[in-house]
Amino acid sequence: MGAATAATKLFLEVNQISIDNWTFKLFYKATTTLLLALSVVSTSKQFFGDPITCDVRNGGVNQAVLDSYCWMYATFNIPPDFKGACAKRDFNGAKLYNTYYQWVALYLVFQAVIFYIPRSIWLSLEGGLMKFLAKGARGKIIESACEKRENLLKTFQEHLHNKYNAYAAGFIAMEVTNVIVVLTMIFATNSFLNHQFLDYGPLVYRYYSVPEEERFGNVMNPMCNVFPRIAACDYIRFGPGGGQETKNAICILGLNMINDKIFLVLWYWYIVLTVLGCIRLFYRGCQVSSSRVRYVMMRAKMHRYFKSDTNLKHVKNYIYHCSLGDWFVLYQMSRNMNRRFFADFLVILSKRVNPHPHFECDEHPFTKQQSAISDDVEKCDLNNQHLDITYIGEEIKE
Repeated sequence: MGAATAATKLFLEVNQISIDNWTFKLFYKATTTLLLALSVVSTSKQFFGDPITCDVRNGGVNQAVLDSYCWMYATFNIPPDFKGACAKRDFNGAKLYNTYYQWVALYLVFQAVIFYIPRSIWLSLEGGLMKFLAKGARGKIIESACEKRENLLKTFQEHLHNKYNAYAAGFIAMEVTNVIVVLTMIFATNSFLNHQFLDYGPLVYRYYSVPEEERFGNVMNPMCNVFPRIAACDYIRFGPGGGQETKNAICILGLNMINDKIFLVLWYWYIVLTVLGCIRLFYRGCQVSSSRVRYVMMRAKMHRYFKSDTNLKHVKNYIYHCSLGDWFVLYQMSRNMNRRFFADFLVILSKRVNPHPHFECDEHPFTKQQSAISDDVEKCDLNNQHLDITYIGEEIKE
């Protein structure tokens, strides 16, 4: 139970710094885990027995040699009138060499590596920024809160302000890359399965939607079409007299009983990833093009800590006119810091830093007005070096 709990916390990133979002995690974490798990299943004999078992009439051959030979060279040239289950296959009548099922486990591992590449690149680009900024500001009680806030304000003004547009662009580029990767894997898998993957999911759904009594007529099971359970093998060897002879064997491909379900799961999973990835890109496009959307997102995060219209006026003007990089860094900070602490930090930042020096309005927000949260937000009480910022749920009275 302890190991399971630790593994679950690690997988869900409980109490860890978050540098991406849940959609991003679906690509590099959930998908990679799923692919590796399916790879392990496809190589576990306990689920389906030996990958291949062949039979030759009248015997006379070494069973291990026959199985190994047919595992490498089996063909799907079973006569059309063969009555065995899950054996018929549609092709042009010639022998069809199609042993891609041997490589399923390695192919799944290969896909897992490809899906993790955007995460690796983003880790390199991020460089531990969020871990540095959120250090000591994540708990319910923050020691030396005023000092930490002032240091954070100084760091932001000197090292982050208007300098991290490339940081935001890098993350957006990796989100686009995630969608490109899943689309590439869909078409790569289609090629891997001899162009039978694109419509694999709908065909299987349509087949099992047919009443059971009608399935055994002229309706072909698409799973058997892509992953046949029975194959024919022409075993060629030298006979006792030194001449070449051919023995016809029928082989049971137990491995395909698992492979057909593996790729059915992948088909639906890739469709879900594609849809969610495209929705995320559309949402991200709205953020990039609209400062109003960015402000609404930030306010949704911090709304219960903004106690007056004055604070909102400062914050709104700052978010409306700051660079995309500044907003993105601040939004990531809001997801990793104690929210009350971050709300105080954001109010002071919006007063001290003018994101748009040439902006003019009737009531300029960058004045020496007092914050409406409380005077203690802007003044550090040196006699009180910790701040209990646990949210109680009641409005703070002046």
